[in-house]
Amino acid sequence: MRKWISIIVCTLLLAGATVLCIVRWQAWFGMPAEPHWTGDTLDYVFQQPTGDSVRTILVLGDIHSRLQRADYDTLAARVPHIDAVAQVGDWLDRGQNYYYQMLVREWTNSALDSTPVIVCPGNHEYSKGVDKALSPVWEHAFPHPDNGPIAVPGASYFLDLPSIRFIVIDTNPLVHIVYLTRTLTWLRQAMYSAQDKFIVIMMHHPIVAPAKGRANPLIYGAFRYAFEQADLVIAGHDHSYMRYHHFVVLNTAGRHKTQRLRITPDVTDSVPVYGILQCNGLTTQWSDSVAVLQRSGLKFTVHHLDDGTQIDSLYVSHH
Repeated sequence: MRKWISIIVCTLLLAGATVLCIVRWQAWFGMPAEPHWTGDTLDYVFQQPTGDSVRTILVLGDIHSRLQRADYDTLAARVPHIDAVAQVGDWLDRGQNYYYQMLVREWTNSALDSTPVIVCPGNHEYSKGVDKALSPVWEHAFPHPDNGPIAVPGASYFLDLPSIRFIVIDTNPLVHIVYLTRTLTWLRQAMYSAQDKFIVIMMHHPIVAPAKGRANPLIYGAFRYAFEQADLVIAGHDHSYMRYHHFVVLNTAGRHKTQRLRITPDVTDSVPVYGILQCNGLTTQWSDSVAVLQRSGLKFTVHHLDDGTQIDSLYVSHH
């Protein structure tokens, strides 16, 4: 009898320890204690440019909390007159208060402090374990517009510059068919209402992946047609650089993963990179004394993070 009691007790203790590890594993392994959130936010309100001046957006891929103040200062020196910074998810290594605080500390003391940010959640911004959820700190750190398809403010949204509409999609919940259909309907409406603006879609999980076993056929099947109508689609997650027509996968500081290409890309590179997106905005052309607005072009270049060497470029122009 005692033997069976001992077995049952040991089994229950083991089961309890296993559940505790699943739920709280990311709080262990030497992670510093989380400070209380101070309420700091990263700015998102744009200083709306006027006239026909060039808009310049610095585009960053996966970072995983590996860029420091000096890195942001270097990028600011290389890319003068930045209007905004766009980041495609996994900016944080883990979606916990400590990493948000670390990001705010490094960012707000850098040369990019006053630069607005456009960012989408990656899988690392979500908590691990049984309850996978986006941290409530997200909407406080990144107070983006609440115009997306679900109740989490700033997870999916669209944001306008004078000549560009950024449409940000949180791809993490797309495994749920209800959210997928709502997001697709919302995306189509956001693209349609953009009117004469260039459309740049940002997401974390790419629809066209550079590595075998990393593709997202559900996203590809549901969103392919809409994405083909966009001017540029930027994603991350795969820790490499790849461009397939106007579909781009960026990695800025994520640990390198061996490329096992499943498609034939236009350009690919395993070195950490960043992008520069420039738009010349709307120009007025006169035809038979009638003013006609034309978009002069959208240019996207990709550069190595270590020395700024350009490795790729893409130009979009349509009227």
